[in-house]
Amino acid sequence: MEFVCTHETKKNKTKWTGEITRCKGGQERCEFEIQSRGSYYHVIIGKHDYGHYVCVPDWDVGCELADYGDLFWNTECLAKQLRIADAITIATAIREIKVSL
Repeated sequence: MEFVCTHETKKNKTKWTGEITRCKGGQERCEFEIQSRGSYYHVIIGKHDYGHYVCVPDWDVGCELADYGDLFWNTECLAKQLRIADAITIATAIREIKVSL
């Protein structure tokens, strides 16, 4: 499944594509792979008693999520541990996965 990412600043707007592969799981826990901009991410998302989480084991990243579709909040949380483009890529993929679950 392909998706499009967008990063807007005051000066410009950048777009790039990503691809989600090997998706398995459901609403409670889902595992998938993302390829974008020459990078690879193995992503695990899920629910717990108090909300949602994401884990990117290969990048030593993990954090709470808002609803899977909340691109702004999820990008902000991931950007505390990743470069902004990587955070946008993963948050956008999570939003796209939500639609297909």
